[in-house]
Parts: sequence; C-alpha cells; structure tokens
Amino acid sequence: MEIKIILFWLLLLAMSAPSFIFGLAKIISKKDKVELFQRLGYPMWFMKLVGFGEVAITIGLLFEPTRMIAIVLSSIILIGAVVSHVRAREPKEAMAPAIVLVHLAIIFVFTFFI
Repeated sequence: MEIKIILFWLLLLAMSAPSFIFGLAKIISKKDKVELFQRLGYPMWFMKLVGFGEVAITIGLLFEPTRMIAIVLSSIILIGAVVSHVRAREPKEAMAPAIVLVHLAIIFVFTFFI
C-alpha cells in the first residue's frame, strides 16, 4: 500500500475517532459534558445537537462523496469550541482537544492537494 494512502487513513482515524467519542458523550449527557456546556452558558438541547453533529460528521468522513462537507462542518464546530473556551476564559488545557482537532482538520484538507 502506498505511504500517502496509509497516512491519509491515519489522519482520517485520528480526526474521526475523537469526534465520535466526544459526540456520543454529549448525546448521552455525560456529567462532565453537561457541566462544561452549563459553564459555557449553552442550553442542553444545543449540547445534544452538537453531539449528533459530531457523530454524523464522523460517518461523513468515512465516505468520499461527503468527506469535504464533513471536514467543513467539523472545522466550524471545532472553531466554535475554541471561541467558546476563549470567551469563557477557560484554561488552555481545556481547549487542547479542540486545538488539536483544528490542526488535524487543516492537515486533512491539505491531503487533497498533495
């Protein structure tokens, strides 16, 4: 198998696995996610919407026809997460997953141009 294809799928999995896990945590209203959304000032219906969005994005990333749409939507959600943490003056450690995923999204977009 060609190295570019292996790297592509590793980036894909590195981007989609956390999105799926974080999305499920929001859908099932995991305690830490509920506390986070309350601290950030968002309603619980919005947490569920973001959770379902993250799970849908994960599925969209796996299929070529929906991949670019999923990348764009994922980037919007992640940028929104970073902005929310900054506005709430959260410590930088709280923003680490979102910052890492934004970087992965940027790298992933560049794979289409290599």
